[in-house]
Amino acid sequence: MLIGIAAVLLLVQRYDPENVYSEWQTRVWNTYQHWGVKVTDRKPLAFVVQIDGESIKTVRQLYGEDWPWPRKRYAELLRILFEEYHVDVVGVDMFMPYVRDAEGNDALLTLARQHHLVFAQVFDFSPSDKAFTTGRTVGGVPMQAVPGGEIFPQANGYLGLTPQLAEAPCVGHVSPVKDAANGLITKVPLLVRYDGRLYPMLAMEMLRCKADGQYDLSVSPHVNGWQLAAHDLLGDGETVRLLVDESGLWRVPYQIKTNNIDAIFASDVFRRQLPDSIVSSLRNSMVLLAGTAPGLGDQHATPLDASVAGVTVHLQLLEWLLSGQENAPAFSLDVWSWMIGIVGLAGLYLLLVYGAGAGVVVVTPLLLAVGWLGLGFWAWVEKQWFIPMHPAVVFTAFLMIQVPLEWWLAQRTTGRLRKLFQDYLPMQLVGHIVNDNRQDLLLPSKRCLTLLFADIANFTQRAEHTSPEVLAELTQQILERLTAVAHQHEGTVDKYMGDAVMVFWNAPFPQEDHADRGVNAAIDMMQAIAQFNAEGGPLLQGEPVAVRIGVNTGEVVVGDLGTRFRHAYTAIGDAVNVTARLQSLARELQESLVVSKQTVECLSKSWPLVSSGDITLKGRQEAVGIYTLTNPKGSERNGESIEQ
Repeated sequence: MLIGIAAVLLLVQRYDPENVYSEWQTRVWNTYQHWGVKVTDRKPLAFVVQIDGESIKTVRQLYGEDWPWPRKRYAELLRILFEEYHVDVVGVDMFMPYVRDAEGNDALLTLARQHHLVFAQVFDFSPSDKAFTTGRTVGGVPMQAVPGGEIFPQANGYLGLTPQLAEAPCVGHVSPVKDAANGLITKVPLLVRYDGRLYPMLAMEMLRCKADGQYDLSVSPHVNGWQLAAHDLLGDGETVRLLVDESGLWRVPYQIKTNNIDAIFASDVFRRQLPDSIVSSLRNSMVLLAGTAPGLGDQHATPLDASVAGVTVHLQLLEWLLSGQENAPAFSLDVWSWMIGIVGLAGLYLLLVYGAGAGVVVVTPLLLAVGWLGLGFWAWVEKQWFIPMHPAVVFTAFLMIQVPLEWWLAQRTTGRLRKLFQDYLPMQLVGHIVNDNRQDLLLPSKRCLTLLFADIANFTQRAEHTSPEVLAELTQQILERLTAVAHQHEGTVDKYMGDAVMVFWNAPFPQEDHADRGVNAAIDMMQAIAQFNAEGGPLLQGEPVAVRIGVNTGEVVVGDLGTRFRHAYTAIGDAVNVTARLQSLARELQESLVVSKQTVECLSKSWPLVSSGDITLKGRQEAVGIYTLTNPKGSERNGESIEQ
């Protein structure tokens, strides 16, 4: 079962056509990011200048221009940021594929040549017959310059820049990739393939532009996916390493709460009304410029917010690149997590093997699953690792599959035990066996038992003149009274044989006083029949009933014996045969009870028995010492010692 569960889950994880497992895992990771920003409470290094509704209103008041602004107004805003507030890099998260006003485009191009100004272009991954193609693509590196670059997604269209702005030295893409299941932006393409070139995303291009360098990129296999190495991207000789999946997508490392992003409004920039603290921080900083007014259509859902400006995604990417962190360890998280899951699963099965209680079996996998989820949250907050959820799924699968299966097997075993013992034992003993799941009691074993055989005297003669219906009813009532006495003394009713019953003690549960119980039950059976006779009734037809009882003690084999066609909990052995012979001897001696010497030697109490010598029983060579009642009616227990 252990191997089966692990194999099925491995197949589901590897071959998940409906993406059920991957979508669930992504939701867990998204939850980590949503709550992780609340724990870390980081502040960003870069700034966002927002063109909000108030900014649009301000431009209308100051310049008499409505939205969309002419390009010269963007140029004016950027000039103030570069020349008056002395920012270092500005990434423009806005599209400019159409000419509109040549004067404004010239002003923007001049700024791009004088400062670190990065324009945006977007690529379309729709099918070729539906993809848009507008403006011109700018920048990028040849495919042959990036070994392994074919893993990145292929675009079929683009929204580029005007012919004038196409001469800008710095351009990055802002192509969104939304999760098909929930519409969230959880991954981005670091590079996009189009027409034989690889185009970098806006955040990477801002860093390259800041360093006035060239791209030196390489892609290599990694134990956790594929690794893009951007050499000297930060301008300090260090290599930025980014882990991407098999589709060339990088999971966005959301680490900054939206409320922690310092909002600078374009209206305040135009009026030169920025706070002194912001002014000092803007010097040599990196800034993203974007339209954030609700009507501008750049609102997206992320793991942090249901609706947020798209520029915040680029800010998260830029912050990660500036930190120089790596988002995966040198060992395989996938293999490591599978090993932990399988070891944990094996431990859970050991609990079953060693008979752990139902509560432990249910609570342990639940705690392990919750513990793994907690470890995953810690790994994200402290290490920024997205560890796979394999162990949590394995433990949950155990809880959902094995626990119900164990319950079903337990119910099946309980039913079997109840069915097997309900005809032999009193109900309280049956309940004890079932509740404790004592399957070991079924195993055949050698044990010293006290056995009792009892049958109706002169049954054959009575049958000659009694109708079968009356005889059957009479037999049933007598056996019922005998059985009630056996249960009263916690005896095991082995079987009914016509008008006879076989009972034994000291199995399935040990009873130190089994010999006393057997003799006591025999005397009480005689009293029960005497009471039955005293009650009278039409079944007796004026003829009282008598019983003959034999009691013996000896070693037998007792347990669930038989074949797959028929089996029963019973006792076999020479002692059983001797007991049956003693019951027959009681009939021959006209005694109500005959007890063997072996039983008498095991008694711990005094009973009204007297020795009747040694008798050789039919079919046996050795003589057996027998005892009979001193009070044949069996109605008195006067505490006399047994006569030897």
